[in-house]
Amino acid sequence: MVMFRATQQIGNIGIKQTGKNPELLQTKQTTFINSQLRMSDELDGVDDFGGNPFEEALPGTPLEEVPPEPIPNVEPEVVPTPVEETRPLAPGLLNYYSRYFQLTTADFKQRALASLSLRSETHPPDLYGPLWITATVVMSRFLGSGLFSLFIDGIIGGIMPELSNSSHQSWSLVHCTWLFYAYTLLTPFIAQKLLSTSFIPLVSVYGYSNITWIAGCLLLSTTDEFRRLGNNFVITIIEWVIVSLLALKRSLSFYNKLEAGRKSLPLLILDIAFCVAAKILLF
Repeated sequence: MVMFRATQQIGNIGIKQTGKNPELLQTKQTTFINSQLRMSDELDGVDDFGGNPFEEALPGTPLEEVPPEPIPNVEPEVVPTPVEETRPLAPGLLNYYSRYFQLTTADFKQRALASLSLRSETHPPDLYGPLWITATVVMSRFLGSGLFSLFIDGIIGGIMPELSNSSHQSWSLVHCTWLFYAYTLLTPFIAQKLLSTSFIPLVSVYGYSNITWIAGCLLLSTTDEFRRLGNNFVITIIEWVIVSLLALKRSLSFYNKLEAGRKSLPLLILDIAFCVAAKILLF
């Protein structure tokens, strides 16, 4: 722009000094300016921005094909969860015994299977298992004979059950309930005096030992239903053999788990007497 004004001023001065035709001078002036503007820097076809120092490119890679920078994989910060501290239970009888009912399914299965073994395996005592195992024994006595009688008489024979038979089953259920619960809960008081052991572990041992009576009640109830076919002597012998096996297994289990030696002999005799009483009263 400065060059154009200077050239214009020079042209105007030349016109005044020479006095020539101003149109001719204007044409020459325009031609001179155009020639100055068309001056080449000899860099035709060269991209002035090809070597931009502010852009980084990989060697031998076009600018358009430069891969984006990978996003760093930053692991999220793990905030530790606060651990709630177990508060001690308030003093009281219910709170004291409630801890013996806090039992998982895996622990219950493990202790139930351990009660079938003759080896001495120590487990934390509980009251959940003894109560439910004893209740299962009572129901197995009632369901064993009831289901067998229903299948033979009701389904196969089409005979209605007699009223006297229903009354007998009800009394058997009552006797089975008080007999097993009284023995399971009261015998540990006697064992506590003889063995100098606390009450809860003894209840746990006696309660889990009743698991053998679940299979025993089912076998004895089913065998007792065959008395209607006659041969009562043979049925009685079979029942006493089953009871003897149950008493033997329980005695060996008590002897190993109580770990009292000769001090446990009165308890073993008492358990044999219990098995005999259960046979006489229930079957």
